[in-house]
Amino acid sequence: MATQLSAHASPLIDWPSQRVPTPDQPRLFINGRFLVQQVTGVQRVAREITTEIDRMLENGKLCADITLLVPPGPWVQRLSLNRIRVETIGRFRGLLWEQVALAGHVKGGTLLCLGNSAPARALLDPKTRVAVMIHDVSFLDYPGAYKFLYRLGHRLMLPLLMRRARAILTVSETERARLERLVPESAPRITVAPNGGWSADEAAPGPAAGAEPALPPPGYGLYVGSLSHRKNFGRTLAAAIRLAREDGLHFVFVGAAGKVLREPRREVPADVADRIHFVGQVNDPARLSRIYRDARVLLFPSLYEACPLPPVEAPHFGCPAVVSNIPAMWERCGRGATYCDPTSVESILRAMREVLGDSPKREQAIAAGHDMARERRWSEQAATLCAAVLG
Repeated sequence: MATQLSAHASPLIDWPSQRVPTPDQPRLFINGRFLVQQVTGVQRVAREITTEIDRMLENGKLCADITLLVPPGPWVQRLSLNRIRVETIGRFRGLLWEQVALAGHVKGGTLLCLGNSAPARALLDPKTRVAVMIHDVSFLDYPGAYKFLYRLGHRLMLPLLMRRARAILTVSETERARLERLVPESAPRITVAPNGGWSADEAAPGPAAGAEPALPPPGYGLYVGSLSHRKNFGRTLAAAIRLAREDGLHFVFVGAAGKVLREPRREVPADVADRIHFVGQVNDPARLSRIYRDARVLLFPSLYEACPLPPVEAPHFGCPAVVSNIPAMWERCGRGATYCDPTSVESILRAMREVLGDSPKREQAIAAGHDMARERRWSEQAATLCAAVLG
C-alpha cells in the first residue's frame, strides 16, 4: 500500500492510523472563538465537531494539517485534543479577535468557522478559502428576541457569508431551504450536516462553577435552552406554572438569555414560586447529565429551530421530550418525541400530561426517544463536514 497521500486524493481515507502527514496534505485552520464563549447550542456543536475531527485524525480516517486558532485567556470549558495543534494568537477576544487577529493567520489554507460568522477580510480575499457553518437565521424571523447590535452585525455578515464562503454548512434540510430562499445562487455550495446527540465523552466532570443552585427531588419537568422569545419562553413558563399549580409538579429551567438575547420577563406567582426553579447556564456536562437523568419530561416547544440538541439529549437519559410541531423538529426527532402546538398553552399541557403519568404512552415515548437519540451521531456530522470542506 502506498504511504504518500496524493495531491488529488481525498483527505477522508480508510488507511491505518500509523499513516503520517505529508507536505501535500490539505491545511485547515479552525476558528476557535467558540472556546471562550458561553456554551449554548452553537458552541456545543463546534466543540463536538472539533473533537470528532481530532478523533478522525487519530484513527486514520482523515489526513490533514489542522490547527485550532484560539484567542488569549481562559477557556469556558476544557477541550482535550490529541492530534489538532492549538495556537493562541492575537491580543483581543470576541468579535475584534475574529475580524482582526484571526484573518491575518489563515494564509495558504482553509479557514473553518463553526459559529455563524467569519472574518470579512478572509471572505473578501480570493486566495483564502473560507467554510462557514450557519446554524440558523432566526434573527431574521424573530428580531425582537435579539439585541440590536447582534441583529445589525449578523444582517451585515449574512450576505457576505452566503456569497463569498467557498463552502456553507448547515444543520438541517429545513434550514438549507431557508438559506436557499435568501440567496438562491448559494444552493450548490450548501451542505447539510445534522447535529449528533449526547456524546459519551461528555460525562467527564467539568471545572467547578462555584455554588450551584439547588434542584428539586427527581421527577421534575425540565426546559433546557436559551431564555428567549423565539424559544417560546413565555408559553413554556405559563405551562410550567399551570403544571406546578394544578399537578404539583416542580419545573426546572436550565439556560440564560446571554449577551445577545433580550432578557424575557419571568414573573412567577407567589403560590408556585417554590416549584419553579431557574438554575442558570450549565456548562458542566456531568451536571447537565444528572439534570437530564432526574427529569420526568423535557418540554421544548420552540417557535424556530434548525437542529436542536436538548430533544435528542434528554431521551438518551430516559427522559421523554415534548416538542413543537414544526418542520425542523419533525426532521430532527421523527417519532422519537411527543408533539404539541407551540402557540397553545392548552396543547402544551395535554402533551405534557400524556407522558408525565405512568402509562403505556410514557413507556412508548421513552423507548422511541431512546432509539432516535442512538441514531444521531457526531461522527457522521464531522465526516460530512470534512468531505464538503476538504474533499
